[in-house]
Amino acid sequence: MKPRARKTWLALHVISSVGWLGVTLANLVLASAAFGAPHLYRAMALLGDLVVLPLALTALTTGVVLGLGTRWGLLKHRWVLAKFALTLVAVAATTFSLRPELHAAARGVAGAGTSVLAASCVSLAIYVFSTVVSVFKPWGRTRRRA
Repeated sequence: MKPRARKTWLALHVISSVGWLGVTLANLVLASAAFGAPHLYRAMALLGDLVVLPLALTALTTGVVLGLGTRWGLLKHRWVLAKFALTLVAVAATTFSLRPELHAAARGVAGAGTSVLAASCVSLAIYVFSTVVSVFKPWGRTRRRA
């Protein structure tokens, strides 16, 4: 990948990843406050649909492009593989678990608020871990050199 293209993809990846982390932190704050103000779940559902999911898909796509188009590879280094796996899990969880729970909480379904708060905590932990892994690049290479 040429340097200009790599920098463009990297910028898009960092922007989407940091955005995903930031919106997740905002959702954690909203989920904590929503126990006393359930209308906040409607705002969280909008964020989930219009912001979180597009950021998640953009982070995944740009990460794959960078993995395939740079020397780091998608399967060469354990830290890249870990980030890829965590991102796949997070995108799937966002799509099939978090968003439906946000909509359930917005409708007032009992117990959904607790699920949303727990999901926000887990998501935040995953994104912080992925960010730290990106900075420190631990664990060395995988056996596969492709």
